[in-house]
Amino acid sequence: MRTKSPFLRYLNARALRHGLCSVLAVFSPLRRYLNFFQDAVGFESEALVGSVRTLRVDPVIDYRLAFTPEECREVLCCPPEQAANLPLTFKMAHLRDVSILGSSGVTVSRRSGKVLHLDARRTRMHPNWVIARPLSPEAALDTAIYINLLGVRRGHRQFAHFFLDTLVPLTVYLKHWHDPGEPVVCLVREDLSAIQRDAFRFLEKDFAGIRFQALPENRKIDCARSIYIAYQNPHHGRDNWLERESLLSIRDLFQRHYGVGQGGGQGDATPGQGHRGSRVYVSRNDAALRRTINEEAVMDILSRHGFSSHVTGRMAFRQQAELFSGAEAVVAVHGSGLANLMFCRPGTVVIEVFSADFRDDSFIKLARAMGLDYHFLISGEGNSRQDVAIDVVALERMVADALRA
Repeated sequence: MRTKSPFLRYLNARALRHGLCSVLAVFSPLRRYLNFFQDAVGFESEALVGSVRTLRVDPVIDYRLAFTPEECREVLCCPPEQAANLPLTFKMAHLRDVSILGSSGVTVSRRSGKVLHLDARRTRMHPNWVIARPLSPEAALDTAIYINLLGVRRGHRQFAHFFLDTLVPLTVYLKHWHDPGEPVVCLVREDLSAIQRDAFRFLEKDFAGIRFQALPENRKIDCARSIYIAYQNPHHGRDNWLERESLLSIRDLFQRHYGVGQGGGQGDATPGQGHRGSRVYVSRNDAALRRTINEEAVMDILSRHGFSSHVTGRMAFRQQAELFSGAEAVVAVHGSGLANLMFCRPGTVVIEVFSADFRDDSFIKLARAMGLDYHFLISGEGNSRQDVAIDVVALERMVADALRA
């Protein structure tokens, strides 16, 4: 997980904003006017009786997950016996009389005045959920059911979070619970990225009865009916276990509409035109975090093994899909570009690099779910931006061993 100094943990913009709002919240009329809510509650406590539906996925069966003790300790940060059988539960609940705020993106129960959250143990607001401002009402359709896909303000455009936190649970809902005869409106942000616009457009074409509507930051919508979709692994800190069937559906969605890498339906993918057998190094020199300090030396090593450098943040998503569907090996410092692993063919070599003070288990799970040959490398302490100087000797040894195998 990401570590922060005590200074950055308590003295940052969102913490200071939360503190200021808490002072203002002492005055009840002002709190209501600014749409500031101090308390949170588990969504199931607000659900209609009998409306909570559960889909339990067993990762051992669906993912064919098999973590080594080293992977458990260094990447998943949990004991091997715990990683051996981590259950995943997707839940859908029908709610009545909620408000969805365009400012912070949260769903609020109009009955209790509390923010709804998937973790019933959390009773206080997270600073990310706090944006105090007056909001104008947006008209709602009485016949429609609303789903909140707004995401955290300013963070919703980040590709990996969009993929993990929005597309996966939404796909589970559409595949397992959606009634085509019932109109569903998914509320989204106005300033969507190109990949988000494409994804929502493709879903509207493929699924009857669903449409996407932008909710401005200065608006809120009061919904008579809403659906809350949540997925949580109760034994682990992250909420991004991935269901293989949904991953294949998401990949198929983009491959069909983009016309790239279409495979045979059993997890295989046809290599992207012009990228067959390519070896890809994902550069983050356009990013604010986790850049490679010694990237020139890294490329000197990787180029000897046939790797070429690609800045995925500057590529159209269709180009990224083509690149990864044809790759036979991928090397990258942990970052959003690795969400493209869903397009890789089974057996593709993946080497993910971390600094010693930062770990994240999102992409080891994605790689195992897609049947990829995953490896990780930890290289020294990162700086305040988690930039890393990669151990080129260790990297060359790992690349050579992985490609030889």
